[in-house]
Amino acid sequence: MDAKSGKKSFLDNFRIQDKESCAKAIKNGGTAAMVSAGITSIFGIAGFFTKADSKDLGYLLDPWIFVDVALIIVLGIFIYRKSRIASTLLVVYFVGAKIEMWYELGNPSGLPMAIIWFLLYVTAMRGTYIWHSKYRTVPVSD
Repeated sequence: MDAKSGKKSFLDNFRIQDKESCAKAIKNGGTAAMVSAGITSIFGIAGFFTKADSKDLGYLLDPWIFVDVALIIVLGIFIYRKSRIASTLLVVYFVGAKIEMWYELGNPSGLPMAIIWFLLYVTAMRGTYIWHSKYRTVPVSD
């Protein structure tokens, strides 16, 4: 049985082997950013209408979280356009935001999901760097 027809593992989504997998990694990172922005905006909208008793939930229901949503959307759009700067900024922003949130709350809540988002963002960042070093077509001037 060759490698193409073999059973794929979860970690195969984070491997970059060729141009197709590189483009897929970038697309997955941009999609993850948009999904993250969507989920975050739901919490922001809920923050306008509810007051949380829990400190953890109260942190997420702050309407100021829309600043995060806007930043994530802008970075996600540029990731779709294969921007190395945007993908790097998203990884740095994500790590910083998680550290700040966990410090404020006093515990690392949501760690398994944070690891998955981190892997998606880092793979997209790797993909943008690989894309620009190997697969980008440079226009030839006459």
